[in-house]
Amino acid sequence: MGQVQFISPRIGGDWSMSCRNHQPISLLKMARIWNVPLPVHCQKGLCGTCAVRVTPQGKQQQLCLNAFEKQTLQCLGKLPAMLASDGQKPWKGPYWRLACQCIVGSGDQFFVAF
Repeated sequence: MGQVQFISPRIGGDWSMSCRNHQPISLLKMARIWNVPLPVHCQKGLCGTCAVRVTPQGKQQQLCLNAFEKQTLQCLGKLPAMLASDGQKPWKGPYWRLACQCIVGSGDQFFVAF
């Protein structure tokens, strides 16, 4: 079961939740289900409005950036240099991710700051 804790110092909130289904789900969809006020505009990975800081907990996550996420994070200046040349390198965080593109799997655990 995937577990995510959303933290927002800007709005003084802290939401913890578990992804109870065994299907992968985006951070954005989790936020919407639990009424976390995560900012979003396009929901497609193009605008960068839903950029969040993700820190893995427990076992190291091995997440990869898709083409939309990589391009948008590069434009925002939030893509680490080690990932700029090859989006398939292991992700060890914390890094910026797009909530609409970052998928939570059944064994993932991380903090999400926005």
